[in-house]
Amino acid sequence: MASYLSAIAVLGVPAEVYMFGIHILYFYVSYPIGVVIASYVCLPVFFKSGGCTAYEYLEKRFGKLTRTLTSMVFLVQTMLYMAVVLYAPALALSAVTNVSIWTSVISVGAVCMFYCTLGGMKAVLWTDLFQAMLMFIGIFAIVIKGFSDIGFSEVFRIGYEEDRIAVPTWR
Repeated sequence: MASYLSAIAVLGVPAEVYMFGIHILYFYVSYPIGVVIASYVCLPVFFKSGGCTAYEYLEKRFGKLTRTLTSMVFLVQTMLYMAVVLYAPALALSAVTNVSIWTSVISVGAVCMFYCTLGGMKAVLWTDLFQAMLMFIGIFAIVIKGFSDIGFSEVFRIGYEEDRIAVPTWR
């Protein structure tokens, strides 16, 4: 789970909620529903076709060109996503340490590359576990601190008055 919570989510979602309200959190509610539906609808089709990936299925169903095009689109999307995922913590590191942004990008990338390369999947799993624990401890600490300083009902009153926890209108 921690692998899916990138710096974009940790740094960006609170800012998004602050600026535009709680509407973005509906994505996080729909995500597990999509995973369950994909598991029961798509995976059986892939297994019956004898393939392991969606790309193998697409090749068998629609031809090699479709597999190649969808693979290329995925590669481009992943490269763009990883650039943003690498840039976000580097930006935070640069702001805190007064190191240039390029030095921060190279440092963050090098640390990630070395622990993945040297430690393998086991290092990634242990790092994800540690990262998830830190994130949850941090989130709970912030929530507890906010509620203790301001009060539970006051937090929701301010959020409601500022239109940050309104239900979407679906317009």
